[in-house]
Amino acid sequence: MNPKLKIILISILLSISLNSFSQPTPPQTHGNNVNTSPTQGAPIGTGTGLLLALGSVYTSVKVYQSHKGDRG
Repeated sequence: MNPKLKIILISILLSISLNSFSQPTPPQTHGNNVNTSPTQGAPIGTGTGLLLALGSVYTSVKVYQSHKGDRG
């Protein structure tokens, strides 16, 4: 890769990462007098189960495909 192209690519990536800041924190009261979190906790059980199920299906397909090639 051309050294000038490397420098340009690195400078673009650095400028993007330095300019992407997170959002400011929400106000402390959230519209009421009680200081609570705005989300009240997110349920992650379903997403984790779905991720594990899809990962096992993907792994099973890859193992099947690798063994399928060994037979013939």
